[in-house]
Amino acid sequence: MSKVAESCFSFLHMEVVNTLLSPTPTAEELQHAGRRLEVIGYQVGERLAERYTKDRPRFADTLEIIKFICKDFWYEIYGKQIDKLQTNNRGVYMLQDNRHRLLVRCSPAAERQSTAKQMGATYGKFPCGLIRGALCGLGVSSSVGVEMTDVSACQFTVRIQMPQPPQPPTPQQDTSRE
Repeated sequence: MSKVAESCFSFLHMEVVNTLLSPTPTAEELQHAGRRLEVIGYQVGERLAERYTKDRPRFADTLEIIKFICKDFWYEIYGKQIDKLQTNNRGVYMLQDNRHRLLVRCSPAAERQSTAKQMGATYGKFPCGLIRGALCGLGVSSSVGVEMTDVSACQFTVRIQMPQPPQPPTPQQDTSRE
C-alpha cells in the first residue's frame, strides 16, 4: 500500500508542476511556479508537523527540531532520512538528500531539457516549503533555499531567523518651544 501512496504522491507532484508551467517555460514562469509550489509545501509541512508531533514532548531547542525534521519528519514523508546535516552553529543548517524520491522520478521532458537545472530547482521548491512550514509549525521562523547538486540530489539551506530584541524608544526632542 505504501508504494501506491508514494507513486500517487510523486505523480501528483509532477502534475502540479506541469499545471503551473507551459511547455517552454520562461524564467519568470519558473519563478512564479516555484513560489506557488513553496506555498503549497509550506501549508502541507505546517499541518504534517502538527500531526507528527502531537504525542511528543516539546523540543528543547532549535537543533532538536532540525534533527526531528531530518530524521522523523523526512522519513514519514519520503521513506528515508536526510543523508547529511551540517551546521555552522550560527543558525544556518545544510540538509543534504543525495537521492530525493520526488526528484528521481521528475526528470524534465525532452522539450524542457534546456532548462533542466531551473526545472530541478522548481521541483525542489515543494520540499523547501515542507521544511519551512514544518519549522514554522514547531515555532521556528526560517528561510529555506534549495540547490540542485545533481538530477536527483539536492541541498537545502535553512537559515533560522533569530528574533530581534525590542529596542527601547528613542527620546523625542520637543521642538515646539523654539
